[in-house]
Order: sequence, then C-alpha cells, then structure tokens
Amino acid sequence: MARASYFGKSIFGRRGTRIGINSIRRDGNADGPLSGEVLVFTGTLSMPRRMAADSAAGAGCRVDGGVTKHTTLLVVGDEDVRRLAGHDKSSKHRKAEELIAEGQPIRILAESDCRRIVLRSSAAIAGL
Repeated sequence: MARASYFGKSIFGRRGTRIGINSIRRDGNADGPLSGEVLVFTGTLSMPRRMAADSAAGAGCRVDGGVTKHTTLLVVGDEDVRRLAGHDKSSKHRKAEELIAEGQPIRILAESDCRRIVLRSSAAIAGL
C-alpha cells in the first residue's frame, strides 16, 4: 500500500521502497490481453511516460520503474534506438541484457513496436 509524504515529495510503494511522486508504476488491467507482462520504459519516449504507462496498463501490463527478474518487456524509446544505434545503452537496457544472458525471458522492444502491440491489444479489448 502506498503512503504519501506530507509534502508530496515521495511515496512508498511495494515492499516499502521509496519512489518518486511522479512514478509511472501502474498495475495492469487483469482482463487485458497483456495481463501478466511486466513492462519497463527506458530512454526518451515520443509521448509523456504517464500516458505510455496508462496505455500499457490498460492493455494488461504491470508497469515498473526498473528492470528486475520479474520484467518481461523492456521498451526503448525510438529516439534512443536511432541515436544510440547499439552504443552506450541505458543502465536499464544493460541490466535487461544481463538478465537475458542469465536465462530470464525478457523481450526488448522499440517504442513504436510496443505502441503497435498495445493498440492491437486495445482493439481486442474493444471487440474491434
């Protein structure tokens, strides 16, 4: 259960960990087609993170702020994919690659690919 500080500077999330007030963590829609996925964003996104997190959560993904052994999807901002071209990856990206090397089933997606998946999932929810 989250607790807000009096001045709104921080809140405490799962297991009492301190997270910023502007956290993008979201619980996923249990009925969504992507239910069970744990998604983390890294890099510069083409939309505000809150909006991206809301869309992913609506499709069923739990959205977390950092890569852990529970992460199943890492979404890399399209700008970073183009700019970095595989060099100087973010710490989240490197951590995901380390966990993949250890056998964790993490998929790394570009933001545009994730957006297509979420849009298709949203259409499935709406019955389109």
